[in-house]
Amino acid sequence: MIKYIIMFLFIGFAWGQTNLDKLVLKDGTEYVGEYSHFEGGIVYFKPQKSFGLQPISVKRVKKLELKDGQIIIDGGKVKNSLALEEYQKLSTKEKAVHDANLVNMWRWAFYGPLSGVTIAGFMFLAQGEAWEEDVSIPASLAISYLILNLKKVEFSYPESLANEYDRLYYKKVYSKKLKKRKFKYIVGSTIVTGAVVVGIFFATFSLDGYDACFDPKCG
Repeated sequence: MIKYIIMFLFIGFAWGQTNLDKLVLKDGTEYVGEYSHFEGGIVYFKPQKSFGLQPISVKRVKKLELKDGQIIIDGGKVKNSLALEEYQKLSTKEKAVHDANLVNMWRWAFYGPLSGVTIAGFMFLAQGEAWEEDVSIPASLAISYLILNLKKVEFSYPESLANEYDRLYYKKVYSKKLKKRKFKYIVGSTIVTGAVVVGIFFATFSLDGYDACFDPKCG
């Protein structure tokens, strides 16, 4: 009789552990409890036997897995910031936009600086010869784009989309949203880089003019 009681207690304990969300930090610490939500780079998680939600920076999180097997954070990367119930309520378009917004696009912020370096490289290689501006600038921009585009974005359909039409629509909206985000990074980084270059040019020009006034032959 005691063996059966122990067995039922063990089964109950094991069931209780699998019926909870699991949070694993990068330092190896593990917690089981209840995931609440994700907001502004912070994960709100209530560990078992805790009295309230604990805010944890996503930078510290290695993996966050819900009791139903859904992965919210994997390898420190946010896969889904919504709880399963909330995510399932979204339309196909909303799911596509939500998932596309979770993709890390920061590398495209380097497009402007990288293009500037590439153009400077073309000018340096010209070594005083006639610089084919109509060819070199487009080539520099294309090279920068190809370099940053080497890292492909991993793509997968949500399990809830079984219909082929929904999947095609999801992929179309998802791709369109990624292109918009990429374009914003490209334009923004190019404008900032151009402003910095122009600022350096005028600062250098002003300093040259200022120094010239101290030349003995000035005036």
